[in-house]
Amino acid sequence: MLIFGISIMCFSQNLSIFKDVEAVKKAIGGDWKLKGEAKNVIYRFGFNEEKGFVEVLEELNLPPKAEKTIGNEIIINQHANVKIKYNEGVYFIELIYDYGSISEQILVLNDYNFIYGKGDSQHVFIKDKN
Repeated sequence: MLIFGISIMCFSQNLSIFKDVEAVKKAIGGDWKLKGEAKNVIYRFGFNEEKGFVEVLEELNLPPKAEKTIGNEIIINQHANVKIKYNEGVYFIELIYDYGSISEQILVLNDYNFIYGKGDSQHVFIKDKN
């Protein structure tokens, strides 16, 4: 019974170790994989001052995609903008798309794991070490 209690406490970790939103952004920045996903997909989170983004890279070890060209046309890659918010002791990640936004609580964030959302909308990432 004690082991079960300890594992629940570890999973429901709060993010009080982070001093501010900037520290959370720094911890999230980088390449992550969805746990258990068979595809070679990298989710690259990046932040530049107030603006953040997440890019989906469909192969391992690709350089950052800023833009692609087809013929003489320049195509800007579509990606979600990201904001990290802090409200009453809780950190949230907000994903902003052209059609709307989604805000989810960040449940776990450390050097190896990044989990946000609950239930069907939960996303469990592990740090990509490649």
